[in-house]
Amino acid sequence: MTVGGLDSLLEDCTQCGLCREVCIVERLGAHSITSFLLGEDNYSSWLCSSCWRCQEVCPQGVDIHAIMVEKRREEDPPVAHEANLRRVLESGYALPIGKGINELRAIHGLDAVQLVPEKWVEILLRAQAGQELGG
Repeated sequence: MTVGGLDSLLEDCTQCGLCREVCIVERLGAHSITSFLLGEDNYSSWLCSSCWRCQEVCPQGVDIHAIMVEKRREEDPPVAHEANLRRVLESGYALPIGKGINELRAIHGLDAVQLVPEKWVEILLRAQAGQELGG
């Protein structure tokens, strides 16, 4: 989406602040996409819990998710996000899955987490590299 596209997404925002009032991230003292909507420069679009409370309370129906996605395209992801993405690409999971996790799951009567099949990891890696996903 172009900058004009982002401008059109922001067009209906009246900066009423309802999104900020319900934002969990803002309540914890960080500055999320809701700070951007209110015209502030000190924010990170990557600090979103994806609870969509902001979307639910917006009286103008502003597509806050679409704005967040556009802003994320403009910003570099935090190092922790890059590490999680790398793990997803390598194993299929954002968090490391080790023996301890499955022991804990067994204590609680849960099945062991199975690692993602290698073929799926290969598909993710090829997709990430922009290669075709055929056979």
